[in-house]
Amino acid sequence: MKVKIIIGLMVLLLVLLPVFAGCAPRPAPEPVAPAPAPAPPEPGQEWTLDFATFWPATDFQFIEGHEAWTKTISDRVAAETNHTINFAMHPGGVLLGPKELLQGVAAGAADIVTTAPAYTPGTHPLTEVFELPGFKNDNALVASLTVHEAWKQSQAMQQEYDDVKIMFFWATGPGDFMTSAPVRTLQDLAGKEIRAVGGTVPSVTALGATPVSMPMSDAYMALDGGIVDGILAPTDTLQGFKLAEVTGYITKTPFVYNIVFVKAMNLDTWNAFPPEVQKIFDEVNEEFVRNYGELRTDYTVAGQEYAVKEFGHEVIELTANEHARWLEVLKPITDAWIKKTNAANLPGTEIFELVSSLDAKFSQEHGAYGR
Repeated sequence: MKVKIIIGLMVLLLVLLPVFAGCAPRPAPEPVAPAPAPAPPEPGQEWTLDFATFWPATDFQFIEGHEAWTKTISDRVAAETNHTINFAMHPGGVLLGPKELLQGVAAGAADIVTTAPAYTPGTHPLTEVFELPGFKNDNALVASLTVHEAWKQSQAMQQEYDDVKIMFFWATGPGDFMTSAPVRTLQDLAGKEIRAVGGTVPSVTALGATPVSMPMSDAYMALDGGIVDGILAPTDTLQGFKLAEVTGYITKTPFVYNIVFVKAMNLDTWNAFPPEVQKIFDEVNEEFVRNYGELRTDYTVAGQEYAVKEFGHEVIELTANEHARWLEVLKPITDAWIKKTNAANLPGTEIFELVSSLDAKFSQEHGAYGR
């Protein structure tokens, strides 16, 4: 009997032991170190960039192009980073003259410039390819996409601008003969005095006219006074420079004319930006190649419509045979450029073929824009 009692007590003790153990005080947990406070954000930087251009402050390219670009940059930097970018605008060549802009931005006289490489002839020989005659060059959008994409694909062309940071390229696209008498054939153009500049001078000469170089600001008086018989230029000048008042005919010749423009930044300025700011510039630049091309196309279309509606201009399209004749006359200019460029140990043939393929591609994709 005693044995049974002892065994029962032992069993009871085994059953209750975990209960008593659970009632025992537990050791205090090890203290947990508090999480470190987040590091304070890096203080934001603020820049004011000097932007120089030859365009006057009243020109659509300045108002709807350059100012729109700077505002987009400033707004995105403010919204997406803790930095601030402002722009001090210097239009009309007041800070740097047209021929000084690229050299000036490389030297640090400005942070950003826009200009035409043709203002400094001989310094960017491969860029001259875009001003050769013979391309389809349907509109400024096609021309702008062509020149910017060719620059992106051509290392040799990039080396022409290795002392600056290229933002992007764009172009005027086609220029037409705007004259006081109709030009329907090569014979109609022969002997005419035509205002022409830069890379278009050889073409005007080859077509039998006499090129007369003068600033666009002098063209109105020269046409009005009979000093010249016409001008080769984009049709936005018919309204912007009032040339519709002193001409009466527009002969469509997109294959004769194109002028390239570039927006460039000082390298030290560019290298001072953190990566997130540089990324914004790169993205906005790609967007504005198209924007600038569309803008210039819109204004050339509007200029022609204005001349037709307000002054009764006649728009002349060359016949297929006449178009072929003009191209045949102009072909030696292109051949000579390729030969000269190759002789200078530059890839003249290669860049011409690249531009030709891109011109055809973008003409097919965007040639109808503005029509």
